[in-house]
Amino acid sequence: MTKIKICGITGEDEIATLNETGVDYAGFVLYEKSKRYVTVQKARQLFEKLNKDIRKVAVAVAPESELIEEIGRAGFDLLQVHGVDAAEAERIAAQTKLPVWLAVNLRDPAEVRRWRREEYHRIAGVVIDAGAYGSGKTFGWEQNGQDEMCCAVRAFREELLAEGRTFVLAGGLNAENVAEGIRIFAPDVADVSSGVETLCDGMRAKSIIRIKKFKKAVQKTEGV
Repeated sequence: MTKIKICGITGEDEIATLNETGVDYAGFVLYEKSKRYVTVQKARQLFEKLNKDIRKVAVAVAPESELIEEIGRAGFDLLQVHGVDAAEAERIAAQTKLPVWLAVNLRDPAEVRRWRREEYHRIAGVVIDAGAYGSGKTFGWEQNGQDEMCCAVRAFREELLAEGRTFVLAGGLNAENVAEGIRIFAPDVADVSSGVETLCDGMRAKSIIRIKKFKKAVQKTEGV
């Protein structure tokens, strides 16, 4: 079954929600420009309360060596990197003992073909995201699952799986469209953030109701 990653965890209430819903991965955004930013120290305080079977993912944008080292010491299970090319991601993976997921932002089929031409040696997985990270939008697959873009992404997925790498679908997922995303791409992991959030006192926070709906939608795809 497709596993679930809830990204952008910022508070103890959200940790309690993840523990109750029993998801597979928790993502902590270590990028200062993000509205879901937390420091490494804050993330450590949070995931000390996280169930041990939920894997902790450090999400960073073009991290410098100092941050990579700090993440490595903090107790994370994975490092997910945005804003770098494949060669830089390989260099980052060489600097850490953590498995590294490379996030790629897609705007058109040409970008998929470019990423497919890259060589992946140390990279443990690839996160397929929309054109703008954190936009809460898909790259358009829900409108036509058989178009050139989707076919190219599925081909990329097959290549990654053949190499033993993890394929993660992100960008604009929610309880209403995740089953279709799984049907089209069969990802190892469905990665969601804004799609399971709600407004609380003027602030966006992870909703236990929305996470349960998301998880139920994923579970319904099992065996399909």
